[in-house]
Amino acid sequence: MLKRSGWMLLLAACATTPKGPLGSTEPEQVKMEPIMVRAAPDPLTGLDGYDAEALLEVGNEQFRQAAYDRAIKVFEKLLEQFPESASVPKAYYNLGLSYEQLAEPEKAHVHFRRVIEGHPKSDTWKDAHFRDCLSLAKLGRWKDVADTFWAARQIPGLTVMDELEARVGQGVAMFMQDDYATAEREFMSAIRFFEDHEKNEYLPADYFVGQARFYLGEIYAREFEGFVLKAPEVSHDQWVEMMGKELEQKCQLLLRAQNNLIRAIRVGHTGWATASGFRIGSLYERLYDDLIQVPVPPGVDEEAKSFYQSQLREKVSVLVVKAIKIYEQSLQMAQRVGEKNEWVERTSMSLERMKTLYLSQKEG
Repeated sequence: MLKRSGWMLLLAACATTPKGPLGSTEPEQVKMEPIMVRAAPDPLTGLDGYDAEALLEVGNEQFRQAAYDRAIKVFEKLLEQFPESASVPKAYYNLGLSYEQLAEPEKAHVHFRRVIEGHPKSDTWKDAHFRDCLSLAKLGRWKDVADTFWAARQIPGLTVMDELEARVGQGVAMFMQDDYATAEREFMSAIRFFEDHEKNEYLPADYFVGQARFYLGEIYAREFEGFVLKAPEVSHDQWVEMMGKELEQKCQLLLRAQNNLIRAIRVGHTGWATASGFRIGSLYERLYDDLIQVPVPPGVDEEAKSFYQSQLREKVSVLVVKAIKIYEQSLQMAQRVGEKNEWVERTSMSLERMKTLYLSQKEG
């Protein structure tokens, strides 16, 4: 070991190898990675000599052990001491992953962008696009998410799974910008893309297909919820006819939403399945609320009005029962597979609310 204080940078600048015909003495220069040597072990890494690759491995090991703060320091050390190394793009990428784990999406985004903008020929360039979309989504920058997914789709040599993820991700980004028409096209395109390719190869795509189906259902669910049943100021017979048509339109939106949400459940991804179960139940709950709030037909006196409202509640109570059954089935499914998430909690709360409403109706 070299007995020197401080640092000594050993630059193995070149080595000589034969070039040209056998026996030729013409040298070829091969650039080598620099090596850093210490007189005593480095307090951060425990190494007394290392190159960029060694630091990268130490940082990766710290990451695997969930020591993300320490991993960040090691990757930053690599960037500071070996700025020209071929390991620099990996260090930036791994810094982004580390900040992801620390729930610091802004810092993660910065490092992923450094890979995207500065190292287009690196092994991490493609993956940096996808990870950056996740960071941007957490920051609520949905236009940038859509733009980055679109850029990712232009990368040559994408796998089928990469392409599917980018298509669905771009659809979600458009949905979050309230561009439901474009989002619907992206989701339908993604599903067709999946169905075309699954004929020839196995695709572990439950997450993305379930996500696409859920958001398709959510588009129609939003339309359903935004469709207000308005009581027209017309004669009794016209009122009945017009309200019947409006109710038919509203129910058609519910059925279109339900159709896609059921398909999301059938895909088999437990996360999207529990989310879909909750949303189906919430749609029947919402339909009940909307129908109860519709004014009575014109020309009805007070005595008949009371009778009408009681009959209406009795008729639409089937929607409460329907919501209860759907919520219960969704919770049973979650219990079978051990799924615990936000949707399961919301389903449980909604179930209790519907049971309370049902009991109050029976008492009434």
